[in-house]
Amino acid sequence: MALPGKIAAYWLQLLSYLTLIAFITAWITLLSPPETFPIALVLIICVVPLLLPLMGVLQGRDKPVNWAAYLSLLYFIHGAVEAFASPATRLLGIIEIIISLTVFFSASLYIRHVIKQ
Repeated sequence: MALPGKIAAYWLQLLSYLTLIAFITAWITLLSPPETFPIALVLIICVVPLLLPLMGVLQGRDKPVNWAAYLSLLYFIHGAVEAFASPATRLLGIIEIIISLTVFFSASLYIRHVIKQ
């Protein structure tokens, strides 16, 4: 009975995680490139941590999905700081908050379904 819920939770956490990676990449390269730091350095610092558990997330393993949820909280903090500190990037910060919370809660839901089995 829990199989459709598990599949839905898996796809939601996977899509939101990939959306977070794409959004951070687009933010740094297209939407609001950094003025004082090289773009490549900022990409390495911001995107590489998200790529570390990616293979496990794609395979649906519980520990990498858990780590992805923990990592999304760092992006929640970043989005909150951007939303409150800079009027120029307020909307981008709010979008990052929404995506990172979606990653966190959908990954938590998926882990809950995995543990129930």
